[in-house]
Amino acid sequence: MTTVFVSLLGILFVVLFLIFSVYAYYQFSGLIVPGVRLGDLSLGGMSLTQASLALHRDWESDLHINVTNGTQAQLVTPSELGLEINEVQTAQTAVDVGRGGSVLAELAMMAVSAKDGWPLDAQIIFDEETGRAGLQRLAEAMSLSPQNASIRLEGSDLVQIPSHVGYQIDIDATLEALNQDPGKVLSTKILQVVPEFVPPEITDATPALAEARRLLDTPTRLTAYDPVSDEQFEWPVPRERLADWLEVTTSEEGIQATLDENQVGQYLTEKAAELGNGRYLDPDRYAGYAAESIRQGGSKPVPVSHSSTEYKIQPGDTLLKIAWRLGFPSWAIIDANPGLNPDALLVGSTLIIPSKDALLPLPAVPHKRIVINISDQKLWVYQDGNQIQKFIISTGIDRSPTQPGIFQVQTHVRNAYASVWDLHMPNFLGIYEAWPGFMNGIHGLPTLSGGRRLWADILGRPASYGCIILDLDDAAWLYDWAENGVVVEIHP
Repeated sequence: MTTVFVSLLGILFVVLFLIFSVYAYYQFSGLIVPGVRLGDLSLGGMSLTQASLALHRDWESDLHINVTNGTQAQLVTPSELGLEINEVQTAQTAVDVGRGGSVLAELAMMAVSAKDGWPLDAQIIFDEETGRAGLQRLAEAMSLSPQNASIRLEGSDLVQIPSHVGYQIDIDATLEALNQDPGKVLSTKILQVVPEFVPPEITDATPALAEARRLLDTPTRLTAYDPVSDEQFEWPVPRERLADWLEVTTSEEGIQATLDENQVGQYLTEKAAELGNGRYLDPDRYAGYAAESIRQGGSKPVPVSHSSTEYKIQPGDTLLKIAWRLGFPSWAIIDANPGLNPDALLVGSTLIIPSKDALLPLPAVPHKRIVINISDQKLWVYQDGNQIQKFIISTGIDRSPTQPGIFQVQTHVRNAYASVWDLHMPNFLGIYEAWPGFMNGIHGLPTLSGGRRLWADILGRPASYGCIILDLDDAAWLYDWAENGVVVEIHP
């Protein structure tokens, strides 16, 4: 009996010795006791520095949060959501397990940790602005635009396509949830964003169906007009193509059927290939204009645009000769060619000639046109393709000639005054800038400030300083007939 008792005391002593040895080892070494962990990361046996490094490595390299709205998901790092672990403080919390109480309390904590594990809560720092920026970066990928009710052609008739609600991240509500419990996000590795539903603007396309059917049932065409060559172009728009362009929009007038300007612009680009001679239909400028024209049956022709061109200088060329031949004021050619010396043109070099559109800044009037011939000293007036008037004129003298080219009426001044020559010019129609800021035009016989009328006896011969002169009655009639935008075609 005594021998057994002694043996039991010996075993107890050994056990106690081992327990207190382990206790003393961890107490004096400063190492974290076994079983302490943060999530899946075991920290037992590490020093404060080792635990801090392990937490940093696990946090920065290995941990990702699954951000989801229930339909879409994106993996991000905690730092992208503004979450940062206080590594040193968290490691210190791990070190404190089994320390700071009585010996028995510390032993009990070590025993529980070794047997069942001791999970820690991370010490989290949350930066709301960084989190907001991270959610904003995710917003586009985790959103769905609302779909308005629309219409489409099925078989031979139009049908309505239902609308559907869109959604996006409610960033403020998601940040509030994240701020309330960042530890849960880290432990589950899931952030459930708060959705914000976005209703469509149009939930019923019925009001647009009548207009859409009218468009489809009316023969549709796209028309274009080249004010330089005075050519009209027309292209029928197939019914199926037009149906693809239909869209439903809302405005102050209510819900209506309109045409998709992007698709109309693509059609302009396709048809421009048929024009040739450097001409095109500019979708950026005229897609909306063309869409409205098509809705009105093609009654508003799309202006044809013209590319800039190049001219190779020939022997004997001067800038004035080139300007006269190409129908462009010489100052405009100089502006388009920085560094050009107009008095020393280099044979074989290339000049940039601006687009002829630069001389036609206003919307052209397709059904009216003024044609002037300098050699004949005549002016013809056309409307709807028919000549309705013919006038005798006087153009510029040799030292101040009238510039040939394709221009247009830009201004109306009932009684203009040119201080350079002290001329009062009745019924003045400005058509082009002879030089920047100085407009040449068409007007009636001028008078000096003293009242003397000039050039009445020499109409039919060059007499002016560049303008086109008419008899007083003719000038008054033309002034009232030619609105701004009427093209003026001047031939040498």
